[in-house]
Amino acid sequence: MLWIQWREPLLQLLLTPWLLLPLLAIGFGLVLCLLPWSLPWPWRALLFATVVLLSSGIYSPVATDLMSRWLTAQQPDAVVTASHRSIPLAVLLGRGPQIPQATTAEAARQLHSNAVAAVYVSGDQPSTAQRLLRLGVPPERVAGDSCSRTTWENDTNTSLWLQRHHPGAAVLLITDPWQQPRAA
Repeated sequence: MLWIQWREPLLQLLLTPWLLLPLLAIGFGLVLCLLPWSLPWPWRALLFATVVLLSSGIYSPVATDLMSRWLTAQQPDAVVTASHRSIPLAVLLGRGPQIPQATTAEAARQLHSNAVAAVYVSGDQPSTAQRLLRLGVPPERVAGDSCSRTTWENDTNTSLWLQRHHPGAAVLLITDPWQQPRAA
């Protein structure tokens, strides 16, 4: 149970650059200063600066784009089984304020083209569902929750809704490439 209490603060730390990078710089700086190295001080300072700059580079838009492309390429092709030939339902997973603009546009496109019957918005602000309505999606085709905070809670709440309202239905998962491996 201790892990559950520490998991969310640890994830918040690891996924927030302005929290992680200063801690990384302090930690690596202490290691360089305290350990007796054979490297002279200017080389240690250069190594320190290089590690901090390379670590901060992972948060850059270029690195994010490269990782997103790689994650997208890792996704297997969709498999349609005989039992899932009906129109699927879309599950739209939330992930912060920037992501929903792209995912809600995709969900609305899927609904307008009748590729999906309805969309369930899980774990995001009510504004995501409202954005779908502004994009012309009929309210009766939108459902969801805004209480899921983790991928596990997204899965649990979505599964309960699917079992109650659409048992056995196929699901089209709409989320960003970073969340896709966890969510699938």
